[in-house]
Amino acid sequence: MKKILLISIVITGLTFQLYAQPAPAPGAAGNPPATFPGVVKGKIVEAGTKTPMEYANVAIYSQQDSSIVGGIMTQADGSFQIKNVPPGNYYLQANFIGYEKHTLPGISINRSGSVADIGTLELKPASKELEGVDVVADKARVEFKLDRRVVNVSQEISAAGGSAVDALANTPSVDVDIEGNVSVRGSSDFTVLIDGKPSVLDGSDALKQIPASDIERIEVITNPSAKYDPEGVAGIINVVMKKHIKGSFSGVANLSASNTNKTRGDLTLNYRNDKWTFMLGGDFQNMVFSGERNVHQELYNADTTTVINSVGNMDRTWKGKGVRGGIDYHISDKTTLSMSGRVGDYTFQRNSLSTQHTYDNFGTDNYIFEDNTSARKGNYWNSDFTYSHNFNKDGHKLIATFYASGRQGPDNEYQIRYPSDANGNPIDQNPDKIRTVEASNDNEYRLKADYTLPVNDENKFEAGYQGRVNRESEDYLFENFDYTSDSWVNNPNFSSAFDFSRDIHALYAIWSHSTKSFSWQTGLRAEYTKREMDHTASSDPYIIDRVDWFPSVHLSQKFGRDIELQSSYSRRISRPRGWDLEPFPSYMDPYNIRVGNPALEPEYTDSYELSVLKRIKKSFISLEGYYRRTNNLITRIQELHSDGIIYHTRANMNSDQSLGSELMANLDLYPWLRIIASGTVFYYRLEGSVNGESVDRNSTNFNSRLTADVKFTPTTRFQLMSIYRGPSVSAQGEYNGMAFANASLKQELFNKKLSATLQVRDIFGTMKRSGTSYGDGFKTDFEFKREPRVFQLTLSYIINNYRSKSRNGGGQEGGGDDMGSEY
Repeated sequence: MKKILLISIVITGLTFQLYAQPAPAPGAAGNPPATFPGVVKGKIVEAGTKTPMEYANVAIYSQQDSSIVGGIMTQADGSFQIKNVPPGNYYLQANFIGYEKHTLPGISINRSGSVADIGTLELKPASKELEGVDVVADKARVEFKLDRRVVNVSQEISAAGGSAVDALANTPSVDVDIEGNVSVRGSSDFTVLIDGKPSVLDGSDALKQIPASDIERIEVITNPSAKYDPEGVAGIINVVMKKHIKGSFSGVANLSASNTNKTRGDLTLNYRNDKWTFMLGGDFQNMVFSGERNVHQELYNADTTTVINSVGNMDRTWKGKGVRGGIDYHISDKTTLSMSGRVGDYTFQRNSLSTQHTYDNFGTDNYIFEDNTSARKGNYWNSDFTYSHNFNKDGHKLIATFYASGRQGPDNEYQIRYPSDANGNPIDQNPDKIRTVEASNDNEYRLKADYTLPVNDENKFEAGYQGRVNRESEDYLFENFDYTSDSWVNNPNFSSAFDFSRDIHALYAIWSHSTKSFSWQTGLRAEYTKREMDHTASSDPYIIDRVDWFPSVHLSQKFGRDIELQSSYSRRISRPRGWDLEPFPSYMDPYNIRVGNPALEPEYTDSYELSVLKRIKKSFISLEGYYRRTNNLITRIQELHSDGIIYHTRANMNSDQSLGSELMANLDLYPWLRIIASGTVFYYRLEGSVNGESVDRNSTNFNSRLTADVKFTPTTRFQLMSIYRGPSVSAQGEYNGMAFANASLKQELFNKKLSATLQVRDIFGTMKRSGTSYGDGFKTDFEFKREPRVFQLTLSYIINNYRSKSRNGGGQEGGGDDMGSEY
């Protein structure tokens, strides 16, 4: 951490010292007449659609010797300004990956420092005829921006027919386990945004519901600025959906199926004219993932050792369907009203059949056949209204958004326990039956306003407000089946009701300064939080009434055109969910009970990053270092009580820290071969105690990825991906390492209107999750394996030359349209 801070301070100090050097007086003896540098500015759009092109490269060259004088990438609205251009004659070149280079001669800057406004340049797609086949250059699969990395999902053919989770599986800094749970640099606490707006569902659940075929790109922001909601220790994952088009009417349809009961489909239609843009889409999925589980548990209570072995199968099902729509009305060239919404349903279900063998050192020996089903299901909706206005001055704008969402539905669980023989055959036709129903109703409302004012060519001021209102209610019903009355009977020991409210009001301010080679940004966000709870098990409301401060700093230093050094700092927060706070016990099985902790407080993380990026023609190599420390850590705790039951809860007991580095190479070795490789090494340390015993732990972890992308022909493409995930530790256990590989083959047909992608996942059957957890009086070894060698075919059909708007949004600090109202 000290090294990161030192480097940042040195860079800043050297830059300011450079600009502080006095200059000789113009016109003094021996000095030539004063000259002043000028500015070259303009705007880059896509030919035909007039869509602004963000991140297009613009460079100025001397007319005399073709030496480069300056360069820059365009902003979210396609605009650019190249400053400090000496007097002289120049020509300009603008280009973007997949588009033809545009050269504009005849640019002059006079001695008085004039401004050369070239107006609007149009870039055409870089296509050419090759033996009757249309060839278009590819974008990089992963791109690095000032504050984020961008995953271009269209380049990840292994994600075809899958969800956003599959698109993220081969992304640096992101891990996906066998159950589809996503973590960013080891933490599953992150915020999911969809087009810059919050998702109705949380974390991995939200990503599992989004078809990869509907996604334009995914932005992983590990160190957001003060402009963003600080919720989520690991940062933000923003999913940018396809929505804009080329021409008046177009669309795309996708359908996929596998050999193992997995189907998914979606349809997106668009219409646009000069004033209006309409979008309508729908999707469905029914994905079943089969697997095996093996758990060995030992309980130590006085002189009794109880062993529980559980072996069986487990199926996980992700189901859902939804309809979405959106309207943009362009009141004028500077003002737009937008409205969008989505309604749908979701189901996350787990079915398991297993045989449980329990014995101890005093002669107990019995077998139980278990048939368990748990399901989280419900309906959801969300809508947003956005007003955008651009003032006369470039970059001067106001964006205001109102967002509302809700979800309702039960979480159900059924457990049937048959006494059985050693082969799992039931010997009692009146098994123990338990069912639970947790009915929930969750609504959220947000209001956000963002104001941006360019003070001058080098400085920019941003400020805004965000209000959040959460209301959540839950009723938990626990029932046993009574054979005497042949009915379900409520068990009051485990039934409860819970109401939760949380209001958050935030203000932020950001100041940015940018020159030709150096830029910095500093911001501060203040948040006021009020939280209250009402639970049948407690009369204490456990109120939180506090103000938190969240500073952020970003620095960037360019060395020529090919090397860039970046560093940043931000403070993050992770607030406990209502589920974590419920003080009433929830039944898991005869040996496990979960209890929430209403006294839980938020955990806070200080995050530092330092990175260097080297561009080599179309390739690049990046090296990132990061340090993250979390205080007031919310820790999962397992306690064995005298009744022989393990109680699962959470508490603010510890702190942890991660120090790591990540090396990534994106290498275009040949026109037909691209290699993407990354490796992460990080040191993890956990500090604290559980039940009075120290849990100080540390580990050195290593993860790596390797992807080979091969073009056999302009319309045939093969991709092989391999991932290794090293061992890691937790407060009460360890996780073993694993490795797996996937392969994909994509064929485009009928002038690229139809594409077919064949995939095989987990080629060698090595993907699994295993490890050990332990504590005072217990030890558990576990292994979960997912079905290997899953074959899946995905068909995609383009309607009327569908093209998504691919460069808008995701700019520096969320300056683009897609992230203009980010939370």
